[in-house]
Amino acid sequence: MSGETEILFSLAGRLHVLMRREINRIIDVEWICADAAYAKEVIKLARTVDSDELHKLADRVEQVHPKFLHVEQLVDAIPPREESKYMTTLR
Repeated sequence: MSGETEILFSLAGRLHVLMRREINRIIDVEWICADAAYAKEVIKLARTVDSDELHKLADRVEQVHPKFLHVEQLVDAIPPREESKYMTTLR
């Protein structure tokens, strides 16, 4: 396992324990690491609970998850726009 995956797995384990304790909800730790859509739904569920620790864990999972498209990746993925030759002058 790479470093990010190990961190994500440990965070998902902590999220699992807290969600079981707070709202009696069982989540799949391995599936959080493998599927971004499932992880987003678990994060959404964690944010509905009135627990600061669950909110912090949800934020951390979002930061660490390798399959989430982060803002920095979005900026890099958008190609630079070419300036049209008619943008500043008339034809």
